[in-house]
Amino acid sequence: MTMPAASPPDLVHGEPRSRGAWPRATALAAALATASLTACVAPALDSGAFQRNAIEALDSAVSDTRTGAVAVEGLLEGRLTRPFADTVVTQSEDAIGPVEDSFGSVDPPGSRDVRLRKDVGDLLSDAGDALADARIALRHGDRTGMAQSVIRLRVLADRLEARAERLS
Repeated sequence: MTMPAASPPDLVHGEPRSRGAWPRATALAAALATASLTACVAPALDSGAFQRNAIEALDSAVSDTRTGAVAVEGLLEGRLTRPFADTVVTQSEDAIGPVEDSFGSVDPPGSRDVRLRKDVGDLLSDAGDALADARIALRHGDRTGMAQSVIRLRVLADRLEARAERLS
């Protein structure tokens, strides 16, 4: 006896889909997401790994702060439009948040690394704050605030870069 053909929505890779396929797939996706998030909170294996993590976080923040400074400066000099500069500064600010969160979520492997975590965390926080201030000044059309933001972002980028070099 031949079975009636399954309708296309009931086929997965040419085979009939079981009724429990979606709940299993959802459970698997949730388990993988949980595992990946949990991995972010694990302690660094050793001081060397923790320092490499700090260097990567600092390097990312250098890029974000320098990009923000160039965008604001370009707007002040009439080389960029306000919407474009706003987009660049906002994206730089958005990019630094996950860097700060990721670095802050890793436990230092030893007591001597606690100071490094605090120093790098403070620098990343300062960079995020400076980008937020630049965005606000830009959106308010505050040219004085924007000029101050360019200076602050450059100084922070230099500090971030110097700290990363000391760790290298």
